Amino acid sequence: MPAALGADEMTELVEEYGDEMLRLAIVYLGSREMAEDAVQESFLKIFRHYRPGPNPRAFVMKVLVNTCKDLLKSSWRRRVDLVADYPDLWEEQGQRQEPGLLLREVQGLKPTYREVILLHYYEGFSVGQIARLLNCPQPTVSIRLRRARQKLEQRLEGAAYEDL
Repeated sequence: MPAALGADEMTELVEEYGDEMLRLAIVYLGSREMAEDAVQESFLKIFRHYRPGPNPRAFVMKVLVNTCKDLLKSSWRRRVDLVADYPDLWEEQGQRQEPGLLLREVQGLKPTYREVILLHYYEGFSVGQIARLLNCPQPTVSIRLRRARQKLEQRLEGAAYEDL
């Protein structure tokens, strides 16, 4: 079993990847609060099970993506939608920000399509890197990217550039 990270090493990882992880999680989950939980949970997992390798960013992002998937699959998440159940609370606090049309459409994609779009276009990973992150063949990632782009193109057809 890999040894846990030291405090200094963990601090470096948080400082280097924390903001990037939060941005990805917000887009992936559609909620800043859930994203903060996902990032925190990811760092706990990383702290306990870090495996040093040639690309620490890939490892950190892989843990985050898997944590986001787990959150989306959780039974609590399927039963409770705080924003829908309590819209007044969110609007009163001014926390409700309307994302652009493109971002809303990306968030509306199936998780398998959304994750490849986010990792490729928002985080800059190559198809090969995404394949390693998701433990699937490169052709599968390429097909998912192509299909996701097609779906986005269909959904955004006729949209004004300013709305994106």
